[in-house]
Amino acid sequence: MHQLLGDNPYELSTIIDRWVLSPNKDMQIFPTDSLVITIDKEAVRRSGMMIAADSIPDVMHISLKGKRAVYKSEMMMYEMLARCNWERPLFVAMTVGRDNYGNLGDNFVQEGLVNRITPFNTKASGRTIDTDRMYDNVMNRFKFGGIDNPDIYLDETVMRMCQTHRRIFSQLAKQLIAEGKKDKAQKVLERAEEAIPATTVPHNYQSGSLELAQSWLALGNKQKATELANAVAKNASEYCAWYTSLSDRRLQLSADECYYYLIQLSNALKILDQTDPKQSDAYDLALRTYFEEFQSRSNY
Repeated sequence: MHQLLGDNPYELSTIIDRWVLSPNKDMQIFPTDSLVITIDKEAVRRSGMMIAADSIPDVMHISLKGKRAVYKSEMMMYEMLARCNWERPLFVAMTVGRDNYGNLGDNFVQEGLVNRITPFNTKASGRTIDTDRMYDNVMNRFKFGGIDNPDIYLDETVMRMCQTHRRIFSQLAKQLIAEGKKDKAQKVLERAEEAIPATTVPHNYQSGSLELAQSWLALGNKQKATELANAVAKNASEYCAWYTSLSDRRLQLSADECYYYLIQLSNALKILDQTDPKQSDAYDLALRTYFEEFQSRSNY
Protein backbone atom coordinates (compact mmCIF):
# COMPACT_ATOMS: atom_id res chain seq x y z
CA MET A 1 0.00 0.00 0.00
CA HIS A 2 2.89 2.38 0.79
CA GLN A 3 4.27 1.82 -2.73
CA LEU A 4 0.89 2.70 -4.20
CA LEU A 5 0.09 5.78 -2.14
CA GLY A 6 3.54 7.20 -1.37
CA ASP A 7 4.61 8.91 1.86
CA ASN A 8 1.59 11.24 1.87
CA PRO A 9 -1.51 9.86 0.12
CA TYR A 10 -3.10 13.34 0.12
CA GLU A 11 -0.16 15.05 -1.61
CA LEU A 12 -1.34 16.48 -4.94
CA SER A 13 1.74 15.33 -6.88
CA THR A 14 1.29 11.80 -5.52
CA ILE A 15 -2.36 11.71 -6.56
CA ILE A 16 -1.53 12.98 -10.03
CA ASP A 17 1.35 10.53 -10.55
CA ARG A 18 -0.16 7.43 -8.99
CA TRP A 19 -3.84 7.90 -9.70
CA VAL A 20 -4.78 10.44 -12.37
CA LEU A 21 -1.91 9.47 -14.71
CA SER A 22 -2.07 5.77 -13.90
CA PRO A 23 -2.02 3.40 -16.92
CA ASN A 24 -4.93 1.63 -15.23
CA LYS A 25 -8.06 3.49 -16.36
CA ASP A 26 -9.96 2.34 -13.28
CA MET A 27 -7.50 4.30 -11.13
CA GLN A 28 -7.65 7.56 -13.11
CA ILE A 29 -9.58 9.36 -10.38
CA PHE A 30 -9.12 11.66 -7.42
CA PRO A 31 -9.45 9.22 -4.49
CA THR A 32 -10.02 12.01 -1.96
CA ASP A 33 -11.65 15.43 -1.82
CA SER A 34 -8.86 16.80 0.41
CA LEU A 35 -5.59 17.65 -1.33
CA VAL A 36 -2.40 19.15 0.06
CA ILE A 37 0.77 20.62 -1.39
CA THR A 38 3.83 20.60 0.84
CA ILE A 39 5.26 24.11 0.83
CA ASP A 40 8.90 24.98 0.21
CA LYS A 41 8.96 28.12 2.36
CA GLU A 42 12.20 29.45 0.95
CA ALA A 43 10.80 29.12 -2.58
CA VAL A 44 7.75 31.13 -1.51
CA ARG A 45 10.00 33.88 -0.14
CA ARG A 46 12.08 33.90 -3.34
CA SER A 47 8.95 34.12 -5.48
CA GLY A 48 8.32 37.73 -4.49
CA MET A 49 4.64 37.13 -3.77
CA MET A 50 3.01 39.06 -0.95
CA ILE A 51 3.23 37.10 2.29
CA ALA A 52 -0.48 37.15 2.99
CA ALA A 53 -0.42 35.79 6.54
CA ASP A 54 1.63 36.02 9.71
CA SER A 55 3.63 32.97 8.62
CA ILE A 56 4.05 30.66 5.64
CA PRO A 57 2.03 27.46 6.09
CA ASP A 58 3.61 24.02 6.00
CA VAL A 59 1.03 22.81 3.47
CA MET A 60 -1.51 24.35 1.12
CA HIS A 61 -4.99 22.80 1.39
CA ILE A 62 -7.25 22.33 -1.63
CA SER A 63 -10.78 21.08 -1.01
CA LEU A 64 -12.74 19.35 -3.76
CA LYS A 65 -15.73 18.87 -1.49
CA GLY A 66 -18.97 19.02 -3.43
CA LYS A 67 -17.33 18.61 -6.84
CA ARG A 68 -18.58 15.76 -8.99
CA ALA A 69 -15.79 16.04 -11.55
CA VAL A 70 -12.43 17.68 -12.18
CA TYR A 71 -12.23 19.10 -15.68
CA LYS A 72 -9.18 19.43 -17.92
CA SER A 73 -8.79 23.15 -17.29
CA GLU A 74 -8.76 22.52 -13.53
CA MET A 75 -6.45 19.53 -13.93
CA MET A 76 -4.00 21.77 -15.79
CA MET A 77 -3.99 24.23 -12.89
CA TYR A 78 -3.50 21.48 -10.32
CA GLU A 79 -0.62 19.93 -12.23
CA MET A 80 1.13 23.28 -12.62
CA LEU A 81 0.74 23.88 -8.89
CA ALA A 82 2.08 20.43 -8.07
CA ARG A 83 5.19 20.92 -10.26
CA CYS A 84 6.09 24.62 -10.13
CA ASN A 85 7.31 24.92 -6.52
CA TRP A 86 6.40 28.64 -6.78
CA GLU A 87 9.37 29.29 -9.10
CA ARG A 88 7.06 31.09 -11.53
CA PRO A 89 3.89 33.00 -10.65
CA LEU A 90 0.58 31.40 -11.53
CA PHE A 91 -2.38 33.68 -12.27
CA VAL A 92 -6.11 33.45 -12.94
CA ALA A 93 -7.75 36.32 -14.82
CA MET A 94 -10.15 38.25 -12.62
CA THR A 95 -12.64 38.44 -15.49
CA VAL A 96 -13.39 34.71 -15.51
CA GLY A 97 -16.18 33.19 -13.44
CA ARG A 98 -15.74 31.29 -10.19
CA ASP A 99 -16.42 28.05 -12.04
CA ASN A 100 -12.93 28.44 -13.52
CA TYR A 101 -11.16 28.88 -10.16
CA GLY A 102 -10.63 25.19 -9.50
CA ASN A 103 -11.69 25.74 -5.86
CA LEU A 104 -8.61 27.95 -5.41
CA GLY A 105 -10.45 31.24 -4.90
CA ASP A 106 -9.61 31.35 -1.18
CA ASN A 107 -5.90 31.46 -2.12
CA PHE A 108 -6.00 34.43 -4.50
CA VAL A 109 -4.11 37.70 -4.15
CA GLN A 110 -5.13 40.39 -6.63
CA GLU A 111 -2.30 42.19 -8.41
CA GLY A 112 -4.26 44.01 -11.11
CA LEU A 113 -6.31 42.31 -13.80
CA VAL A 114 -5.20 38.96 -12.42
CA ASN A 115 -5.38 36.98 -9.21
CA ARG A 116 -2.18 35.30 -8.14
CA ILE A 117 -2.47 31.79 -6.72
CA THR A 118 -0.70 31.61 -3.37
CA PRO A 119 -0.32 28.94 -0.65
CA PHE A 120 -2.09 31.25 1.82
CA ASN A 121 -5.76 31.20 2.73
CA THR A 122 -6.21 34.88 1.92
CA LYS A 123 -9.95 34.76 2.55
CA ALA A 124 -9.21 33.86 6.19
CA SER A 125 -6.45 36.46 6.59
CA GLY A 126 -8.34 39.18 4.71
CA ARG A 127 -5.20 40.10 2.76
CA THR A 128 -6.52 39.69 -0.77
CA ILE A 129 -4.86 42.63 -2.55
CA ASP A 130 -1.13 43.24 -3.02
CA THR A 131 -1.33 47.03 -3.02
CA ASP A 132 2.36 47.53 -3.88
CA ARG A 133 2.22 45.45 -7.07
CA MET A 134 -1.27 46.60 -7.97
CA TYR A 135 -0.34 50.25 -7.53
CA ASP A 136 2.68 49.84 -9.80
CA ASN A 137 0.62 48.03 -12.42
CA VAL A 138 -2.27 50.50 -12.40
CA MET A 139 -0.25 53.70 -12.14
CA ASN A 140 2.87 52.89 -14.14
CA ARG A 141 2.40 49.85 -16.35
CA PHE A 142 -1.19 49.99 -17.59
CA LYS A 143 -1.66 51.94 -20.82
CA PHE A 144 -5.04 53.39 -21.72
CA GLY A 145 -5.36 53.82 -25.45
CA GLY A 146 -7.43 56.89 -26.11
CA ILE A 147 -10.59 56.40 -24.07
CA ASP A 148 -10.11 59.94 -22.80
CA ASN A 149 -11.20 61.11 -26.27
CA PRO A 150 -14.85 62.18 -25.87
CA ASP A 151 -15.55 61.43 -29.55
CA ILE A 152 -14.44 57.79 -29.43
CA TYR A 153 -17.06 55.04 -29.72
CA LEU A 154 -16.90 52.15 -27.27
CA ASP A 155 -18.94 49.06 -28.13
CA GLU A 156 -20.54 46.91 -25.44
CA THR A 157 -17.55 44.58 -25.04
CA VAL A 158 -14.98 47.36 -24.73
CA MET A 159 -17.28 49.29 -22.40
CA ARG A 160 -17.45 46.31 -20.04
CA MET A 161 -13.66 46.07 -20.02
CA CYS A 162 -13.40 49.79 -19.23
CA GLN A 163 -15.81 49.28 -16.34
CA THR A 164 -13.63 46.41 -15.13
CA HIS A 165 -10.58 48.68 -15.15
CA ARG A 166 -12.46 51.35 -13.21
CA ARG A 167 -13.43 48.75 -10.62
CA ILE A 168 -9.74 47.90 -10.23
CA PHE A 169 -9.03 51.54 -9.42
CA SER A 170 -11.86 51.54 -6.87
CA GLN A 171 -10.67 48.32 -5.20
CA LEU A 172 -7.11 49.58 -4.99
CA ALA A 173 -8.09 52.97 -3.57
CA LYS A 174 -10.31 51.36 -0.94
CA GLN A 175 -7.54 49.00 0.18
CA LEU A 176 -4.93 51.76 0.27
CA ILE A 177 -7.20 53.81 2.53
CA ALA A 178 -7.66 50.77 4.78
CA GLU A 179 -3.86 50.51 5.01
CA GLY A 180 -3.56 54.20 5.89
CA LYS A 181 -1.91 55.13 2.57
CA LYS A 182 -4.19 58.06 1.82
CA ASP A 183 -1.74 59.95 -0.42
CA LYS A 184 -1.45 56.96 -2.73
CA ALA A 185 -5.21 56.44 -2.64
CA GLN A 186 -5.82 60.00 -3.81
CA LYS A 187 -3.38 59.55 -6.69
CA VAL A 188 -5.23 56.39 -7.70
CA LEU A 189 -8.58 58.19 -7.65
CA GLU A 190 -7.19 61.08 -9.70
CA ARG A 191 -5.67 58.64 -12.20
CA ALA A 192 -8.99 56.82 -12.52
CA GLU A 193 -10.74 60.08 -13.39
CA GLU A 194 -8.04 61.00 -15.90
CA ALA A 195 -7.66 57.60 -17.59
CA ILE A 196 -11.35 56.56 -17.66
CA PRO A 197 -13.38 59.78 -17.77
CA ALA A 198 -17.15 59.93 -17.48
CA THR A 199 -17.37 61.53 -20.93
CA THR A 200 -16.74 58.13 -22.54
CA VAL A 201 -17.44 55.66 -19.70
CA PRO A 202 -20.47 56.96 -17.75
CA HIS A 203 -20.46 56.40 -14.03
CA ASN A 204 -22.74 53.63 -12.81
CA TYR A 205 -22.91 50.91 -10.22
CA GLN A 206 -21.31 48.28 -12.49
CA SER A 207 -18.11 50.26 -12.89
CA GLY A 208 -17.41 50.65 -9.19
CA SER A 209 -18.39 54.32 -9.11
CA LEU A 210 -20.01 54.09 -5.67
CA GLU A 211 -16.80 52.57 -4.29
CA LEU A 212 -14.89 55.49 -5.81
CA ALA A 213 -17.36 57.87 -4.15
CA GLN A 214 -16.87 56.16 -0.79
CA SER A 215 -13.10 56.51 -1.15
CA TRP A 216 -13.37 60.22 -2.00
CA LEU A 217 -15.62 60.65 1.03
CA ALA A 218 -13.09 58.83 3.24
CA LEU A 219 -10.48 61.32 2.00
CA GLY A 220 -12.74 64.23 2.94
CA ASN A 221 -13.69 65.29 -0.59
CA LYS A 222 -17.48 65.55 -0.40
CA GLN A 223 -17.77 67.29 -3.76
CA LYS A 224 -16.25 64.38 -5.69
CA ALA A 225 -18.24 61.88 -3.65
CA THR A 226 -21.44 63.77 -4.40
CA GLU A 227 -20.73 63.93 -8.13
CA LEU A 228 -20.21 60.19 -8.39
CA ALA A 229 -23.08 59.18 -6.13
CA ASN A 230 -25.40 61.56 -7.97
CA ALA A 231 -24.36 60.06 -11.34
CA VAL A 232 -25.15 56.54 -10.09
CA ALA A 233 -28.45 57.70 -8.56
CA LYS A 234 -29.47 59.43 -11.81
CA ASN A 235 -28.62 56.36 -13.89
CA ALA A 236 -30.50 54.02 -11.56
CA SER A 237 -33.48 56.37 -11.31
CA GLU A 238 -33.81 56.53 -15.08
CA TYR A 239 -33.84 52.73 -15.31
CA CYS A 240 -36.43 52.50 -12.51
CA ALA A 241 -38.62 55.03 -14.32
CA TRP A 242 -38.40 52.99 -17.52
CA TYR A 243 -39.15 49.65 -15.89
CA THR A 244 -42.16 51.01 -14.01
CA SER A 245 -43.49 52.47 -17.28
CA LEU A 246 -43.85 48.95 -18.72
CA SER A 247 -47.05 46.97 -18.78
CA ASP A 248 -47.72 44.74 -15.77
CA ARG A 249 -46.69 41.60 -17.63
CA ARG A 250 -43.41 43.08 -18.92
CA LEU A 251 -42.63 44.52 -15.51
CA GLN A 252 -43.18 41.10 -13.94
CA LEU A 253 -40.84 39.54 -16.49
CA SER A 254 -38.23 42.21 -15.70
CA ALA A 255 -38.72 42.19 -11.94
CA ASP A 256 -35.17 41.08 -11.10
CA GLU A 257 -33.62 43.79 -13.25
CA CYS A 258 -35.87 46.49 -11.83
CA TYR A 259 -35.12 45.41 -8.27
CA TYR A 260 -31.40 45.55 -9.11
CA TYR A 261 -31.67 49.24 -10.00
CA LEU A 262 -33.80 49.98 -6.96
CA ILE A 263 -30.97 48.61 -4.81
CA GLN A 264 -28.46 50.73 -6.74
CA LEU A 265 -30.51 53.85 -6.09
CA SER A 266 -30.78 52.97 -2.42
CA ASN A 267 -27.00 52.48 -2.13
CA ALA A 268 -26.31 55.82 -3.83
CA LEU A 269 -28.63 57.51 -1.34
CA LYS A 270 -26.49 56.26 1.57
CA ILE A 271 -23.63 58.41 0.27
CA LEU A 272 -25.78 61.40 -0.68
CA ASP A 273 -27.23 61.36 2.84
CA GLN A 274 -23.75 62.30 4.04
CA THR A 275 -22.76 64.70 1.28
CA ASP A 276 -25.89 66.37 -0.13
CA PRO A 277 -29.02 65.85 2.03
CA LYS A 278 -31.18 68.02 -0.25
CA GLN A 279 -30.38 65.93 -3.33
CA SER A 280 -30.78 62.79 -1.24
CA ASP A 281 -34.30 63.80 -0.18
CA ALA A 282 -35.34 64.24 -3.81
CA TYR A 283 -34.04 60.81 -4.82
CA ASP A 284 -35.48 59.26 -1.67
CA LEU A 285 -38.95 60.41 -2.70
CA ALA A 286 -38.39 58.95 -6.18
CA LEU A 287 -37.16 55.67 -4.70
CA ARG A 288 -40.23 55.34 -2.51
CA THR A 289 -42.50 56.03 -5.47
CA TYR A 290 -40.73 53.51 -7.73
CA PHE A 291 -40.63 50.86 -5.04
CA GLU A 292 -44.32 51.16 -4.12
CA GLU A 293 -45.32 50.84 -7.77
CA PHE A 294 -42.89 47.99 -8.35
CA GLN A 295 -44.15 46.13 -5.30
CA SER A 296 -47.82 46.58 -6.14
CA ARG A 297 -47.47 45.50 -9.78
CA SER A 298 -44.69 42.92 -9.92
CA ASN A 299 -45.74 40.41 -7.20
CA TYR A 300 -42.02 40.34 -6.34
